Amino acid sequence: MGYLDAYGLEVTTDITLPGLRTDAPARTGRAGARPYLTLRAAPAAELPSPWDEPRYLRNLQSYDGAAFAMLESPDGDVLFVYGRTTLFHLSADLTTLRYAVGAPDDPAWQRVLLDTVLWTVSLLRGFELLHAGAVRTGHGLIALVARTGGGKSTLAAEFLSRGATLFADDIVALENSGDEVIAHPGPPLMNLPRVLAPAPVSATVIADFGDERWVAIDRTGAIASPLAAVVLIDRAPGETARCVPIDATSLTLLPHAVSLPHLADRARRRFDIFGSVSASVPVLSLHADPTVPPSALADLIERGLVTS
Repeated sequence: MGYLDAYGLEVTTDITLPGLRTDAPARTGRAGARPYLTLRAAPAAELPSPWDEPRYLRNLQSYDGAAFAMLESPDGDVLFVYGRTTLFHLSADLTTLRYAVGAPDDPAWQRVLLDTVLWTVSLLRGFELLHAGAVRTGHGLIALVARTGGGKSTLAAEFLSRGATLFADDIVALENSGDEVIAHPGPPLMNLPRVLAPAPVSATVIADFGDERWVAIDRTGAIASPLAAVVLIDRAPGETARCVPIDATSLTLLPHAVSLPHLADRARRRFDIFGSVSASVPVLSLHADPTVPPSALADLIERGLVTS
């Protein structure tokens, strides 16, 4: 039996996947008991077909050059279709995820599962999502926020080389727990540029995808906890390198929220959660030319955290 902490979910499975651990997780944390998700393989004939009944198209995108679609039935169960041979089925009560794949050893479907499929389940289970990497440093839990390709993972890897612990590579799940907002870790996996050298000491290469290298990170103690700071990364040609505190509001962080159009009724709750984060922790704005190395950016952030 294997276990995985993923975006606020406690995933239990009897299959082998990158990032799994074999020790049973604690049942409680800062935010109490976590939602369970059971993951298991199933014959393709046991899963619903995308053509069996009318379904709502909730998401459609390209992932590693293959189509990825999310299809929800009127009863609430969800199909995730990836490429021509991979199908995931999420039960209507959102507690069981079954899958059938044409090539079980292909890491491509595993990466889709451990990234997009699981954070979508987290979103459906009620968590709000911030498009950010996060590391636990001596200053606490720091979220690194940037657009896709903005350098979050490279900067996180720099912090890992300085002794930080990976909390999340690309998505941080947020939950309002009483009088504070709790952040939940992503899987212990990263997508790093193949040109990055050296990779974090604790990294084990899983596979290469184009210019990216998918790696597993040796990690312990990634428990849910409040954020200590948020860093907004803005890299543009000619920018003077600096990291300064800013007066932030919900509107500062909302452009970096991850959601789906059919969840528009949760906009007020998302606004409140992001507002609580921006009001309770320092928000720093990091500016730099794209040629500034990650080591210099990390130095700027560390100095900014000391003075904020």
